[in-house]
Amino acid sequence: MKAATLTRAALLIGSVFLAGCNAPHSEEAEDRNEAAEVAPPVTTAVLATSNESVKIEGIATVLNPDALLQLDADIRSATVAANFSRGQLERFRTSTMLSKQMVATAVRQEGIDASQLKLLSTRLRQSWGDKAPFLNADARQTLMTNIANGSRAILRIDFPDTTTDVPQNVRVVPLRGGPETKVDTLWAAPSGNLAMPGVSYFGLIDAGPGLRAGDRGRAIADSAVKPTGVVIPSSALVVYGSKSWCYVETGPGKYERKVVSLDAPVDDGYLVKRDFEPGMRVVVKGAAILLAREAVPGSSDDDDDDGGAPPAAPATKAKPSATPVAQNHTETNGRPD
Repeated sequence: MKAATLTRAALLIGSVFLAGCNAPHSEEAEDRNEAAEVAPPVTTAVLATSNESVKIEGIATVLNPDALLQLDADIRSATVAANFSRGQLERFRTSTMLSKQMVATAVRQEGIDASQLKLLSTRLRQSWGDKAPFLNADARQTLMTNIANGSRAILRIDFPDTTTDVPQNVRVVPLRGGPETKVDTLWAAPSGNLAMPGVSYFGLIDAGPGLRAGDRGRAIADSAVKPTGVVIPSSALVVYGSKSWCYVETGPGKYERKVVSLDAPVDDGYLVKRDFEPGMRVVVKGAAILLAREAVPGSSDDDDDDGGAPPAAPATKAKPSATPVAQNHTETNGRPD
């Protein structure tokens, strides 16, 4: 029995000794692994002052021209009637062979025809605005011909932005697909759109596929106001916690994640007016790697709604207090020595 006891004691001492020897080696191995980690492969770009125009987007609707064509026809008929009544009244007044009753009738008819023409002209102005290019009779005749034969289209453009400045370089992209088409004539609409509070315009455009009566398209324009700021490239953006971020280089191999506002899109990214300064360097390649290293598993889900709080550092795996061999020999086996 003494021999068995001495054997178990020797095994216990040996296992404890081995555990003590293995622990430093494990820590040294972890230190070597951490030291072996290389810096993430990232590429940065310098932010510069930009005066690019902010993009404005809206909805364009190609209008049915029937009401405008009918109004134009009514104005033409009223113009003919008014001219005839005025000429007849002038002839009656110069004649001495007509009764006063006939002259009075001609005066009344001339007034009725002139009032009808004025009413239709006022309706045209109120419906299409004071800046409509077809208020002039000569210009309207040519334009109505082009609209009637389908070579030109008239559309309404609604922008949600409430700015009073007329947008520049307005283009329309059909919703069902197709190239951009420039709106060559644009003027303010006399009334807004109840379905989309903002500003509305009428425009003339060359008709084509996807730009016929009843079709809709996406309107893109440049804001007349050019705010100063810096442009964050689209390639620098990453999404986390339902927000857009980019990484700013704060030192050699050091990066800070900052929120980026997407309220002012431009051609190459997004214009921001605060929190970023010219000369800053942002990561344009490798930002996703930085985010993955920063976030713990499962916290980089785009659907997380944690208010954009920085992700916690990965939890360090706890080290066992003793090796399995030592644990097995320290357990009570219920057997008498």
